[in-house]
Amino acid sequence: MEWSDLAAFNAWRQEEELRYSIELILSVVKRGGLLWTERWVYVCSRQMSGGQKKYEKKNPGWHRKIDSKKTGCHCRVAIKLYPHTDTILGNYMNTHDHEIGSANIAYTRMLGVARKQIRSMLVQRVDHKEIVRN
Repeated sequence: MEWSDLAAFNAWRQEEELRYSIELILSVVKRGGLLWTERWVYVCSRQMSGGQKKYEKKNPGWHRKIDSKKTGCHCRVAIKLYPHTDTILGNYMNTHDHEIGSANIAYTRMLGVARKQIRSMLVQRVDHKEIVRN
């Protein structure tokens, strides 16, 4: 894939996140050499972070209403920044091992602006069905 500059890439990324109700988070930044200056890798927020967990649950029998969002998703976007041009080249692997769209909304982070808007509507005693509809 190709974008004219970093702003165009970020606009595309935000549009992709909204279209599929996913989050693409920056995972790796590598410094380059002569051919490219930086390589950024964005991964789906439902990808495993890796490593063994040291925490032992105090109550392992308790279950959450929403399961862990980490499924090991393989979706990733790798982009490279080049020294003499604003053009960004990238590779997008759009293969998810989980549902996307409205089924994935429970696992995505809500923007602060949306959170404040919902809070103000609740204070104004707007019906919760109307809030969800908006």
